Amino acid sequence: MPRRRLLIVLLMLGLAPAVWLRGPMVVKSEAQTVKAAALPLPARSAGLGPFRLTGAWHLTSPNSDFGGYSALVRPEPGHLTAFSDSGVRLDLPMPGQPGTVRIARLLPRFAGVKSSRDVEAAALDSDGVSVWLTLERRNVFLRTAPGQVRPAVVPAPELDGWSENSGPEAMTRLSDGRFLVLAEGGGPAHEGRLLPRAPDGTDRSLHFRYVAPSGYRPTDVAQLPDGRVLILLRELRWPMPPRFGTKLVLADPATIRRGQDWSGTVLASLDGTGLEENYEGLAIEAGAGDTLNAWLISDDNSAATQRTLLLRLQFRLGDLPPRVARTKQKAPG
Repeated sequence: MPRRRLLIVLLMLGLAPAVWLRGPMVVKSEAQTVKAAALPLPARSAGLGPFRLTGAWHLTSPNSDFGGYSALVRPEPGHLTAFSDSGVRLDLPMPGQPGTVRIARLLPRFAGVKSSRDVEAAALDSDGVSVWLTLERRNVFLRTAPGQVRPAVVPAPELDGWSENSGPEAMTRLSDGRFLVLAEGGGPAHEGRLLPRAPDGTDRSLHFRYVAPSGYRPTDVAQLPDGRVLILLRELRWPMPPRFGTKLVLADPATIRRGQDWSGTVLASLDGTGLEENYEGLAIEAGAGDTLNAWLISDDNSAATQRTLLLRLQFRLGDLPPRVARTKQKAPG
């Protein structure tokens, strides 16, 4: 067989699994309901380190815009807000809490162009209700506030040169007002930016590189009460259908230095829990007493072999490794 024809056949064979593993066609529905089916919890695993798995739910909905969640924030007690790679916002009461589900398109489809709506990261603003977003295939920031018809678009010179397909994937607003942004692309070193304030179209950011464990990429980040951050990491494992590894890393933004590598300590892995999935969203909330909860949500990629899972991991700051350095990096700008 000629070489060109052989290459075409190999390409078709490589694409076939991805095509056949897509989920069934969904009947158009705007139902504002989400079912949270509780899943059995595995016995405590050494791989979870200081975390205790206290809840796991399989989320489903008849709404045709449901699924594909890549970012997660906690706007108020008892509630979570997730954003999908289809430009859809999900407001969801935590399982067992009162509240109203709301599934709404935040970004128009623009004739199906994914780059117009592929939300990958979200961060709450200082007002606690406005949300900053990033799009994977367009290196811009978006800001959405209550009452806005469409998010405001803010240029992102801080992200110039980042890969269109592996751009800003993890973002959080730190308690001192700075924004921490990590790129999915690269590896093990990933581009990072520390913005001195909310994005305003001017690059005053501190540039650094986040070094992840081999094979893993950052998918979200959230700050803890002591100033450190948890970084959610994902590993894509082949062959088809794809499988995923998930780790949680503890890192200290106070140790970030301009132009240098920054890393953290691996705290936990979800391997062996039976709840392995493509987790891309992370949010932190205060629990009872001195406990904290880390919430994780997965992106099902609209694939028949994947699920939208929501996990709750309980932990205490006192059970985490002690903070080594408390020096503070001067804000850029």
